[in-house]
Amino acid sequence: MVELEHLFDSIHNGLTDDGLFITSDMIGRNGHMRWPEAMDMIKPLWQELPNEYKYNQMLKRHEENYRDHDCSTQSFEGIRAQDILPLLVQKFNFDLFVPFANLVMVFIDRPFGHHFDCNKQSDLDFIDKVHQQDEEAIMSGKIKPTQMYAVLTKTSVGKTQLLNPVLTPEFCIRKV
Repeated sequence: MVELEHLFDSIHNGLTDDGLFITSDMIGRNGHMRWPEAMDMIKPLWQELPNEYKYNQMLKRHEENYRDHDCSTQSFEGIRAQDILPLLVQKFNFDLFVPFANLVMVFIDRPFGHHFDCNKQSDLDFIDKVHQQDEEAIMSGKIKPTQMYAVLTKTSVGKTQLLNPVLTPEFCIRKV
């Protein structure tokens, strides 16, 4: 989807006053890449990985150093990901907002996640460590979440249900 404004206007216009728009989407950097501040945190974590965990299953290549692949160069995947949350904030009211993940997705998602074994304590410890750093950095505002679940309306909802009072939709937007 490239014409997000048209899409969100159409959804907004199609909603009844008590209608809900439920979405699960990527809200990070375009092309599903990482912003520089997240890359600064990923680099030292990447160096802790065993060499055999650095094989990118999707792109069929070994990555001694993590390469932040721009998914939008070969398709429309994530082409306007960083625009989604700001546009939703402009056009809708949030009944529920659940933002999550940034760093941890690099390690558990399709390219590299298959290397980790949930029966291997060292793998569990590493993912727990990355998740903890991820959560702390998101909560402090150092990095922004890259994914969300949301329930939106066209009418005022009063108070948005939040995962955490700090993690409002506005707080989770990375200013470009």
